[in-house]
Amino acid sequence: MRLFTYFSKSKYSKRQPESIRLPYSYSGGTFVSEDSAMEVSAFYRGLIYISSQIAKLPWQIKDANNNVLHNHRTAKIIGLLPNEEVNSFMFRLFMTQSAIIFGNAYAEIERDTIGRVVALHPMRSRDVDGVRDSNGKLWYRVLGGSLAYDGEDALLSPNDVFHIRNLHTKDALFGQGLVGYASEVLGTAKGGDKFANSLYSNGGMPSGVLKVPGGLSDEAFDRLAEEWKRHHSGRKVGGTAILEDGTEYSPISFAPDVLQFLESRKFNVLELARFLGVPPTKLFDGESATFNNIEHANLEVATDTLDTWARAFEIEADIKLLNKRASGYRTEMDIYAIFRGDMATRSTYFKNMMQIGAMTPNQAREREGLSPYEGGDRYYIAVNNFSPADRVDDIIDSQVSNDAPEEKDTELDKAVLNYFKNKTNS
Repeated sequence: MRLFTYFSKSKYSKRQPESIRLPYSYSGGTFVSEDSAMEVSAFYRGLIYISSQIAKLPWQIKDANNNVLHNHRTAKIIGLLPNEEVNSFMFRLFMTQSAIIFGNAYAEIERDTIGRVVALHPMRSRDVDGVRDSNGKLWYRVLGGSLAYDGEDALLSPNDVFHIRNLHTKDALFGQGLVGYASEVLGTAKGGDKFANSLYSNGGMPSGVLKVPGGLSDEAFDRLAEEWKRHHSGRKVGGTAILEDGTEYSPISFAPDVLQFLESRKFNVLELARFLGVPPTKLFDGESATFNNIEHANLEVATDTLDTWARAFEIEADIKLLNKRASGYRTEMDIYAIFRGDMATRSTYFKNMMQIGAMTPNQAREREGLSPYEGGDRYYIAVNNFSPADRVDDIIDSQVSNDAPEEKDTELDKAVLNYFKNKTNS
């Protein structure tokens, strides 16, 4: 039963949660918010990269005891359709982005009359706050979320809220948003972009000084300034300036690297890569990429960043969607999907797994999206060539018997044997 609805048509409360740290700040006079931060290309790319990688991973339910895939009723909710309006990809995209930007991502867990999960409904982070009652019990307060009381606030039990936190937390209950802590870097990047835009909007030509011999009356000064601005400012580049009465123009020039802000932009990309926890190459920093480090960067981001976010989703789902202690099931995001584009890594992985009898050909084909074939469910172990695992003992025994040294008669044995033969004949 749902207590509220996201994007409800009922009026929302004007109160803001006390514990939410709004990601608004000024950095060197530049206003930084969650929306303006997305104007910084490195931050935009990093946020989209992390969230899209998490969103595309297969999210399955397995038996906690034998690691076998299970067609649990919740598998469709987490892997395909969390609710009738949002698919699994967009749901995880929203949750990961909200957790990074705001520090916390929330979704209401809808249950049927006997407590089984039937849907997950995402909520805006700024509409949810953590509060405690007089007994010290934690509740989630949803601003304007109650359908029963015409848009009044609703209280949800923690067991009914799917909560993903950012990796930076001060109390282990709620995460801290990245935009607030990276505001200086984001503000510097935005300030540099604005400065560059103001220069290039003027054709890349810097301002200059008009030198006039003698003095100018107020009327002549205003006329000269207005005429110059009308004919030579903005994008009006390449025209011919006509100066009168000995007036001279002296441009104020800048070095090309100052105009392009190359060093500043490189620094901002590296700083944002550190904040987001991804290699600079994932933010399209071409100077950091080499032929030899691309595969290493993929492995690094998978093990250090994406696997961490995947574990956050898995544990929250195990506890609140499966009740792991009672159900005996667990969820798992398959990180292998990240390496599907690397043919060499995949072929080496399958070969090594088959050599030790840990995977069958059909299991490898299933991973690759291919149909199984008859006889492909046997396990093989590499002796000299691949051999069926259930016949390894026979093969080894036959090799041992074939390699046993043959009994050879010595000269003494032959002499003794001939002696007895001759004695018998006589």
